[in-house]
Amino acid sequence: MTAEGPWEIPPLDDAPDIARATEPEPRITLADARNWPGFVLLIIGGLVAIAAAVIGVVGFPGAAFIFALVAIAASLSGVALVLFERRGHRPQPRGPESSPWQSTIPPGA
Repeated sequence: MTAEGPWEIPPLDDAPDIARATEPEPRITLADARNWPGFVLLIIGGLVAIAAAVIGVVGFPGAAFIFALVAIAASLSGVALVLFERRGHRPQPRGPESSPWQSTIPPGA
């Protein structure tokens, strides 16, 4: 590291740097691990809803109602978590003087 700052090497294959992306792209939503807890709650809510339907068909309406409430709570919590993560962590825009990559080789080296 020099007094001018750390030096970074840009990608050689012109690949997009998703760590510096200003807007999230639709195809990288699942790759972002911050959304996983919300997706897991949505899956759990769906599975519990299926279990509630099966229990209701078998003939236990009280247990099916409780399972349905748990499914609704898990699904709403999952949706809230996903929406919170999509809205809450937006990268700050950079000023015009900063470039996405710093120089790879210091001048005069």
